[in-house]
Amino acid sequence: MEIVTLVLMFAAVGVKALTSKMISRMKYQITHVANIKKDSLKRLKFAQGQHAVFDQSKTMLTDKKIKTTKQLNRLKKEMASLSKDEAKATNNHT
Repeated sequence: MEIVTLVLMFAAVGVKALTSKMISRMKYQITHVANIKKDSLKRLKFAQGQHAVFDQSKTMLTDKKIKTTKQLNRLKKEMASLSKDEAKATNNHT
């Protein structure tokens, strides 16, 4: 009976030691995963910032393109008008 009690006591101590080791390992894994999550969130935030800058730049460039296209079309019309006026002036002098 005493031997069984001693065996059970040693078994309880062994189980407690294993449980402590498993808990320690799990805490390490939790910390590791938390660090990975933190790094991932940092990268995500950085990428979102870059995406916002990209969208802003794209909008700005699109606006510049539209403005430049309008200006180019206006200048083409002026050139055509001047060419017509020049042709009329040349025809009137001859």
